[in-house]
Amino acid sequence: MRKGWTIGLVTLFCTAMAGCNQMGVKQNAGSAFDQVHDQFSAQDSYAFYGSTKLLTENSANGNAVNFSGRKDRDAVYMNVKLSVPEENRVETLSLLHRGDKLYAKQGSDPEWKDVAHAQAAFRQELDNWSPDYSFQQMAEMKRNVRPVPDENPNDDIEAVRVTLDPAKLKNWLVTQMNEQTGSHVQSTSAATSTHRPRVKLAMALSDGAWKKSATGQKGPRIQSANTPNLNEIVEQMDLNAEYTVHYNRKTMLPTTITMSIQSQYDLNGRRVREHSQVETYLQNYGQVKPIPDPEAAPASP
Repeated sequence: MRKGWTIGLVTLFCTAMAGCNQMGVKQNAGSAFDQVHDQFSAQDSYAFYGSTKLLTENSANGNAVNFSGRKDRDAVYMNVKLSVPEENRVETLSLLHRGDKLYAKQGSDPEWKDVAHAQAAFRQELDNWSPDYSFQQMAEMKRNVRPVPDENPNDDIEAVRVTLDPAKLKNWLVTQMNEQTGSHVQSTSAATSTHRPRVKLAMALSDGAWKKSATGQKGPRIQSANTPNLNEIVEQMDLNAEYTVHYNRKTMLPTTITMSIQSQYDLNGRRVREHSQVETYLQNYGQVKPIPDPEAAPASP
């Protein structure tokens, strides 16, 4: 009888410990993310680069984005290369955010130009590929944080996976796209083309295809009754997104941020399926070269 009680107590103890271990793993993953977030936010300078990767064949296949940049105190510099598949060219955009001012150079522009007249659109482009904004997005939209199995226990790199809340992400997407509707920003160069910010997800929507009438009718009415409702498109969208954050367990600083997005939605009578990734690599903490000041007087010859 005593032996039976002993076995029962051991079983209960093991079950309780297993439950505690599972709770501990979840708690440790969340705690690790918070530490990485705080440590990263405290950095004065770092460099980054990355790109988008389409993992499924769809209409957004050519909408690749490559970006690189660096932060130095209150200034952020970024260079973005956006593919324009329908015109078989690449659009180059450089952005510089210093204090409360935002500057841009497009194409072969020789000088930085203040883009205060189009602050919202250019700031949206900056945020899309900024590691700092990625952490802000994770903090605001995270639904849960899970540990990622350590593939190489001998190195110092560990990872957590942050799943985003689909409802919050949809609200963000609608806000982004609505801002674009009235923000077809004229190029700051002599070119007559316009610049429309891309978004990390639902890339086909970035092309403005959602505003085209299914009937092909032209004229002012396209912007009214015949225009597909963006809110309805996004509301009915199947959307899943998560970040995988690799970090150095000694410094608790991120080394790689990968955002994976899967979405399905109806657009102009067809079903669009997209699966894409945005990969961002971080390096050179505290060691970046200074960012130029657009308002500084040119050096004497």
